[in-house]
Amino acid sequence: MRRSLLTALMASASLILASTPATAIETEKTGKCSAGSIWQADLELEYKVFDLGFEIDTKNADENWNFTLRHNGKLVVGENRTTVKDFDDSYAEVEWDLIRPDRKGSDTFTFRAVNQTSGEVCKATLKA
Repeated sequence: MRRSLLTALMASASLILASTPATAIETEKTGKCSAGSIWQADLELEYKVFDLGFEIDTKNADENWNFTLRHNGKLVVGENRTTVKDFDDSYAEVEWDLIRPDRKGSDTFTFRAVNQTSGEVCKATLKA
């Protein structure tokens, strides 16, 4: 009985390890924008798909930001977003989440956001 339980546990552990993708990558960076807002960028690669996120914390709500994403230097998407007041502090935030396919070779993603009112620029580069 003891041996069969041990065998079952080892088989379960092997199955869990085998189902975990060997190429899973996660990275996160934070920084300051040109006028003091704070950005956070993150990247997760799993099952040959990138899950990307870019968030900006700023002082003012209801401001429009123009976001662009470059993948290996090529502009792949652009979008406008508006800051929303965070309910639990004095900051407003804007988030941008994207899914991108993995390409052969190394990948470099460059996020850029420009505040359409103040001209403030936020830029982050993540590599996988």
